[in-house]
Amino acid sequence: MKIILHDLKDNPRTLIRRAGYSEHYDARSQQTSYARRLGTGIFPKFHVYLAEQAGGVEVSIHIDQKQPSYGVGHMHSGDYDGPLIERELERIKQSFENAAPPEPEEPEPKKGFFGKLFG
Repeated sequence: MKIILHDLKDNPRTLIRRAGYSEHYDARSQQTSYARRLGTGIFPKFHVYLAEQAGGVEVSIHIDQKQPSYGVGHMHSGDYDGPLIERELERIKQSFENAAPPEPEEPEPKKGFFGKLFG
């Protein structure tokens, strides 16, 4: 399932990590994805891909039910729609919308010799 979010208050990588997702880089596909476990084990887990779009970001999500098995064909046990996916997409959307914009960094005032020496 996919959704496009606009008017982001920070970069998508930061926002998805604030939403509880960890970042993973797959060297084989050369793609970065994000995962959030549903329980204490490795599976099941939400699996998210982010793609920059004009004025926003596309969030693509599914649930990995078990570890992929590779061989003759590509076997992947995942759910790509349903109420659980819809609720998680809404949670991500709310998290992105409620994120505070990044605070502008204020430059430190310049200190003279004695200010540097004594703080």
